[in-house]
Formats: sequence, structure tokens, C-alpha cells
Amino acid sequence: MKHTLYPQKNMKRIAASFLLLICTFSSFSQTIIQGKVRDSKTNEELPWCSISVKGTKKGAITNSEGTYVISVSIPKDTLLLSYVGYRSIEFPSSGLSRKSTVFMERMDIQLEEVTVHADNDYLYDILEKCRKKLLKDKRYHEAKVYYGIETQTNEQPIELLECYYNGYMKGSSIENLTFRNGRIGLAELDQRYFLTLNSSKAISQMNLVRQDPDYPSIPLHFAKKDLKKMFQLAMKPGENGLYHIGFQPWKEAGNHFSGDLWIDRKTLALVKIDLAIDAAARHPFVPIFKVDRLSNVDIKISHTFKNDGFSENLDHINFSYHVTYKSVRENLADMDPLVVTREITTHGILCFYDYDDPFIIPWFDYDANYDDYRKMSIIPFNKIFWDNNNTLILTAKQKESLGFFADSGLLVNFGDGNFGKDFLTLTHYDSTLYENCYTFWDPVKRFSLNRSLPQNKIYSQRQINSSIMTDQYNLDILKVQLLLDVTRAGDAFSFRSFTVFDEKKTHFHLPDEPETKAFLNIFFDLCEIERRKMGKTLNTGDYAISQIDSVYRTTFKGMNQTTAKYLEEAKLGKNKKALLKWNAFVLENLDIDNLKLLQPFSR
Repeated sequence: MKHTLYPQKNMKRIAASFLLLICTFSSFSQTIIQGKVRDSKTNEELPWCSISVKGTKKGAITNSEGTYVISVSIPKDTLLLSYVGYRSIEFPSSGLSRKSTVFMERMDIQLEEVTVHADNDYLYDILEKCRKKLLKDKRYHEAKVYYGIETQTNEQPIELLECYYNGYMKGSSIENLTFRNGRIGLAELDQRYFLTLNSSKAISQMNLVRQDPDYPSIPLHFAKKDLKKMFQLAMKPGENGLYHIGFQPWKEAGNHFSGDLWIDRKTLALVKIDLAIDAAARHPFVPIFKVDRLSNVDIKISHTFKNDGFSENLDHINFSYHVTYKSVRENLADMDPLVVTREITTHGILCFYDYDDPFIIPWFDYDANYDDYRKMSIIPFNKIFWDNNNTLILTAKQKESLGFFADSGLLVNFGDGNFGKDFLTLTHYDSTLYENCYTFWDPVKRFSLNRSLPQNKIYSQRQINSSIMTDQYNLDILKVQLLLDVTRAGDAFSFRSFTVFDEKKTHFHLPDEPETKAFLNIFFDLCEIERRKMGKTLNTGDYAISQIDSVYRTTFKGMNQTTAKYLEEAKLGKNKKALLKWNAFVLENLDIDNLKLLQPFSR
């Protein structure tokens, strides 16, 4: 999966309404603890330190400033802290205040193995055994995932993105990330916005044990025989209980990572791997415009695993990359194109936590291959979700960047709005490049078909006469979806739902008649009425997730039956009597008179 580096034009935002409902369930009382993790001697902040709740699969990590935040049950929970090169520590949560600093002690450095061995053949054996252990691991598991990146050029922030996912893993490999919610800060650069697309998928799909054409190779990709040909290994000073092995390629540095591995001496499990390459010949980054160019691609990626008492699982991936981006634009002043060159640097983190306790993913069907931005345009901002999920505290610098975006750029999905067809709508010559095909129901904005889409192109009378009715239009229930967003927040479930028309899966080739717009809007309104019924049902009691799913499916079935009856009776709006009847039904339930607003005919 290529990660697209995407300079783009100005954007605008819209607002829309939603339904918020609450029902309760029981849980243990939780306390939010925030503090720092530091080196006990130097007082240095320790970034990406792993924090776990003992006996559970819950956890968190510190940010790049060593700051952590975690929800604990006091005095029930005991916390475990682990950091490569430091002694793991364990202490009861009752010993923490709401803002506590934890000090970790650096391990003694082991030097003896560097001098004892006459050659390094045994290092290749260690890596081969570690690789076999990783290949043998076929466990399927899932976890919550936090993903954050920040991009800048010449000290100017141009993008800050945060997303949450469910991660689905097989052994050490990440099979899939399913989007939960996200938000963005953007600032204009050279009269464009610079968007990084697909980076979550590009970084997460890097495979540690199998070669990938989009990435340079690493030692764990090879069995011992080929490994000795590709990489030289060296034992480095290491900590108690860990092998610390450095590696670098014998040749073709642009096609192979250099770096370090930390491997558990007893189990030969991979604890951490640091990867770095300058001027990579292979990488997963591409510009969106074919005329643009990327060069001097430098990449650093680090994978850290932890043993939570149950098994070794991926804890986090922190990464950075630097590229020289040459953007080619038309120059109106003369015939030669204008080339703008920028040095772009991105830092990011993927944090995996709460194994086997994933998020509740919104009920909605869309293309899983959509990039992160497009997914954000579909699943609207959810305040309750963000208020109850602050896995990684933003650093002081990141908060400063958000202030800069608020004053001089855009904050997208930090509040209600910004979703649907108008999400990141552009205002210049490529204004349709990021157009969204999803229309969210709105009580004020009446729905209109987008006739610029091929599936809505008006047929000539000859084409109509020579085609069957199902080729001329399709408005069945599968083309309108109910988006149901359920959030578990403390002692309650919150429900938000939206009625969404998917123009990509609908076609309507018939010409516009006076009654067409009223006919289409009544259809959409009937679906909205069913959504509201679902909301009232969900608000009546304490539901388990399986019961919520049942309510959703029952609502969908009812919507199918209602709209099927409407389509049969209304005859595309040509049956005036039926249209009057259904319009009265919408007026009674939504207080919307489509025949008055759109005036297809006098009554």
C-alpha cells in the first residue's frame, strides 16, 4: 500500500445535525492518572515507555516528552512499567497521585560477550531462531490503536493528524486497521495544503519477517545462509537478559536497512528493532501528482514488543521520514512551469493497547481501502469518544502547533461538521478531486442528484427506450445507509446516528421532471424517519452490543419495507395521489413539506 504525499488546495467546512442518546451499564470506577516517566539519575524524560495494568491486557505509553495518561481502578490496579535498557518496575496505583512522576533505573551494561567470541556466526544463529519464533507465531488478536503524525517544513507545522483504529494482528504482522475516529490540524504552504494519505496503512503493513517491494529489507527477512550474504552483525553492549545486536548491509545500502535488535536471551523473543536508512531506493511514498517528484527519502522505524504476562505483543511503532518534495505547478506568467522544492519531515506513532478489548466500530459499509482523510469524512467527529480516549497526551510543541492551525490554518473534526460531501471540498481548479459521494440527511438542505457523476448521466430518449427499467434507475435500500456510532463512556453508552445517501452505489439516468426532486427527497426522508425510530428504541433500555446490532438490523429491514412500498406506489413521483399521501406522512413525522418547498405541481 503506497502512502501518498498530497499537496492540496484550500478547503471549506459544513455543519450537520446528529442524534445523541444515552443508556447506562455498570463498570468499575476509574481514575485518570497523568504524569511523567524519567531516568532516576539524569532526570531525563523517557519517551515511548510502556505502561501496563498487571493481570490485564490494558495499557498505555508515554509520549515523546515522557508524559503518560492512564485510567486505573484505585486501589485495585497494579501498574507495570517497562523500557528497553531500564529495570522494569511494579507498584500499586494507590501510590500515584493524579499527577505523578515515576523514576526508572538504567540496567547495568553487559560487555563480556563482545570479547568472548572469536567470530559472529553465533549472532546469525540467534537471529535465525528469533525469526523462526516470529514465523511460528500464528496467533490472531486485536487491540485498540492510536495513530498520530505531525509534519513540518523549516520549523513550520503543516499537518497534525490523530486517529483511532481497531488493529487486527496475526503474530507480529498487522493484518488490518479499522477506522474509529480522527481529527486534523492543517496549515497552508505555498498556497496549498500538504496532506499525508495512507501512512497508517503503509507503516502498519511493513512486515518484519517477509520482504516487501515497498520497503528496504531487514535481517529478519532472511534465513541464515542468505542473511550472512546480506548483512554483517555485531554484538553491542547490552542490558541484563537481552541480546543487543547491531546490523548493517554489506552493500547496496539504499535497498537495506541498518539498525539494532534487542532479543530476549531466554525465550529469543524479539523485544525491539530499530531500522534506519538514508536515501532509500525503495520506499512506500508517492506524490499524488505524477509531475511532482520525491527524492532523498530518509526513513527511521522502530517496533517495540512487550510481554504483558500473557504473551509477547506489539506495543508501539514510532517512525519518522524526511523527503525532498518538488512540486510542479503551472506558471501563468510564462510558459515554464514553476517548481517549488520543500524539505518535508514527518514524525509518527502507532500505539497498540487494550488487547482483546477493541473499540466498538461504527455500523457503516464503505471501501476499506479509503485513505485516512476519506474515512474521517465518513465517520463524523464524536466528542464523547475523544473526551474518553486520550491515550497519548499531546506534547507542548504539538499543542502549540494546534494553536497555529487555529489561527493560521484549519482544525478539521475538532467539532461537529466537516463530514459528508463537503469534507475538504476544494475551491480552485481541482475542486472535485476530493469530493465525497456521501450525502448526510439535513432538515434544511434538500437533496439533489449529482448529475456530473457517470451513474447519474441523463439518458437520451433512445437510450431509455432501448434499456430495461433497472438500468435506468436504482434506488433500493442498499444505497441509503444508517450510520450508527456507539461509544462506551464510563457508566454509559452514547449513540449517534446519521442517514446517509451513497451516490456511488445508486444510478438514476432518467431526465429531471417537475416531481423528481420531491420524489427523491421523500425517499430520503422516509429513511430518516426510520433512523429516528431506531434512536428512540435504543434510548429505552440497557442494551448489550448484540442487542444493539439486532435493533440496527431490524431498523434496516423496516426501512427496506417502507421504501419498497413507496417506490411501488409513487411511480417515480408520477402517481400524484400516492406522492401526496407520502408527503403528508413525512410532514407529520419531520415537519417537512417537500411538495411545498420544491413545488412539483399545484395540489
